[in-house]
Amino acid sequence: MYRNAALAVFIFLATVSCKKQDIVQEQKQQQLTEANIDSGNEISGRKSDSRSGVVLTFDDRSVDEWYDLHKSIAPAYQWKATFFVSLFSTLSAEKIRKLRNLQNFGHEIAGHGLNHIDAVQYIKENGAQSYIQNEITPMLRLMRVNGLRVVDFAYPYGSRDESTDELLLKYFQVLRGTTYSDNVDEVKNLGCYYKFNQVRVVDGLGIDDIYKNPLSYIKSVLRYAKENNKIVILYAHQPVPLAGVDQYQTSYSTIEEICKYVVQNKMKFYSMQDLYALK
Repeated sequence: MYRNAALAVFIFLATVSCKKQDIVQEQKQQQLTEANIDSGNEISGRKSDSRSGVVLTFDDRSVDEWYDLHKSIAPAYQWKATFFVSLFSTLSAEKIRKLRNLQNFGHEIAGHGLNHIDAVQYIKENGAQSYIQNEITPMLRLMRVNGLRVVDFAYPYGSRDESTDELLLKYFQVLRGTTYSDNVDEVKNLGCYYKFNQVRVVDGLGIDDIYKNPLSYIKSVLRYAKENNKIVILYAHQPVPLAGVDQYQTSYSTIEEICKYVVQNKMKFYSMQDLYALK
């Protein structure tokens, strides 16, 4: 009897202890969540009726750097990006595996040309059929057979015109070109906004060091999008801890500040394929 009583007391105390630990853990988690939200590090629980936001895109084939960026920043901000891949046939099996993982994490993998050639110039010299046969069809086949759901395309060098758009919209949902700024343009006049008008050709604003768009200017673009319920399309190439001068590189700090701004201002992260579904 005494043994049973002792056992009952032990079970009671253990239960109380576990519940107390659970409560303490919940309190700590709540404090951590609130601190992260206040500092712009956590999007969870922050809801808004506004559809303003940003599409972060990266071009070319810096797969290792993209993957490292995801591991460094994505968990804190729950962001997603679209990675436009070129020269896919030259990628190693390990890099292709990383692309599949990025896709599984919620990012979009899209096309940037099998050989990264200038669409306008190539078609002018060789014709549209040759361009499709040599640059688009084999790219789609290779990427899709490797488990990548490619539905969007970014023009290499931003080189496009109405005829290339008409041609490639037969193969892709959304096309992305490029737009440029000398940093004194009024942000409302930039061509990097999606306006919920169901257009399928959009332009992105470069944030690499070579484009010389300071963070303050990028934030003013984001602010305009927030205030006018638009989506900003941004593009970069190689994310690195510290970007080199005049390089096609973007520092982690720049990307993190963009993510922080989006979270703190209750904006949203979109992929390119999200734009196609928006009404």
